[in-house]
Amino acid sequence: MPYINNEASYDKISDDWQKFRNKTEVNKCIVEFTQLIKPGGRILDIGCGTGRPIAEFLSLSGFCVTGIDISNEMIKKARAANLENASFLKQDIMDYSTDIKYDGIIAFDSLWHIAKNRQPHIYGKISSLMNNNAYFLFTHGNRNNETEGTMFGQPFYYGALSACEVHTLLKRAGLKIISAIENYKEKTTGERDLLVVAKKPSQSKAIKNARCDMSQIFAKKSFDYKIIFII
Repeated sequence: MPYINNEASYDKISDDWQKFRNKTEVNKCIVEFTQLIKPGGRILDIGCGTGRPIAEFLSLSGFCVTGIDISNEMIKKARAANLENASFLKQDIMDYSTDIKYDGIIAFDSLWHIAKNRQPHIYGKISSLMNNNAYFLFTHGNRNNETEGTMFGQPFYYGALSACEVHTLLKRAGLKIISAIENYKEKTTGERDLLVVAKKPSQSKAIKNARCDMSQIFAKKSFDYKIIFII
């Protein structure tokens, strides 16, 4: 498919995006996710955009927040919000390097912008940024596919691996799936193909030959304002 520059597209829609997100409530799944994180813990927000509403909620909840985004215009707006205990960096997660280890990582509607041929490397990268007993929440497609879409008149690239591939890659990265819901729905942002919460256990061990058993992992039903934890 033709190359689409998501960074340039997000720069161009940053004003419209800010107006839209300033009116958006924080997702219920994000609120529930923070209950898993120790008070005052460090949280990385991948694809933080303008900082609202997710990073703002995390800041007000007493967490130490790092937000990263590929869009310079989005990061400018996030920094201008002057959120307490929050810093914002123009970074691609695949190139992000830090000595900090996080207690929680959120990637809400961001991983699907990573080129599909790079997606097998996402979960090892995420795992390397996590403390033991840290949690990772992300949305994702559930089919192996590449496509393009439009927001506020600008083109965007989207890519995804299958849900089964995602499960296998998480296990290979030493992450345990705590919750996985297909066709997750909320009033705030509508439906998402896949919502996953994973944990890096204290005795985390990568499983090189991990295989997918969908019957044990994925809830097939759509849920409204509810996460089912599979432990």
